[in-house]
Amino acid sequence: MTLDATLDVTLDATLDRSVDAGPDLALDPPRDERRPDARVALAAALKERLRTQPLARVTVTQLVRDRGLTRQAFYYHFHDVQDLAAWVFETEVAQLVHAEARHDSWADGLVRLLAYLRANRTSTEAVLDGLGRARLADFLFRQMRPVTDAVVREVGGGGPAQAADHALVVDFYTSAVVAVVLRWVVDGMVDDPYRLVGDVELILHSSVRESVERLDARARPRAR
Repeated sequence: MTLDATLDVTLDATLDRSVDAGPDLALDPPRDERRPDARVALAAALKERLRTQPLARVTVTQLVRDRGLTRQAFYYHFHDVQDLAAWVFETEVAQLVHAEARHDSWADGLVRLLAYLRANRTSTEAVLDGLGRARLADFLFRQMRPVTDAVVREVGGGGPAQAADHALVVDFYTSAVVAVVLRWVVDGMVDDPYRLVGDVELILHSSVRESVERLDARARPRAR
């Protein structure tokens, strides 16, 4: 670690303790530091830093220097650098998923998601290391579930009649898609996104229809 980096880390730790000891510093910044564009500026600074250094080596001091902001501005919006990294990742991924949250275009949205993860490989791996697989899986599940629900309703003719069965089908196939995405990331994002999503789409459409039919048949009263 260089001398400058060491000083940055030390300064971060010292000032972080000051923030913890004096909450007014973080909770009542000047009005201009409350602007939403401060978050955008800090996000851009982080993405630039991640091209050349790991997330664990990025400091608050570096980020605010890069964008001419104060530490108060940073701590008004984020708890720490990892919190900023999570916000960047979650905001951009959510936008990608929601842009295609329809039954007839979800596959295109999933391809764009995989392409984003691959194009931002460093950020993706940093967030995966920082957040952990469980938190990332939970986030992806929450983003993908409305999309899966739309697919189940369309492909499954409205989905299972019973509300509990409908929720079971949506949760099951959402979890399956998320597992495929995470496995792809962990394996190095090597497989072609179009091929991978095409396989998922083929499996999903055929199995959803059968699942709905079987659950509805089970729910129907048996003839005596």
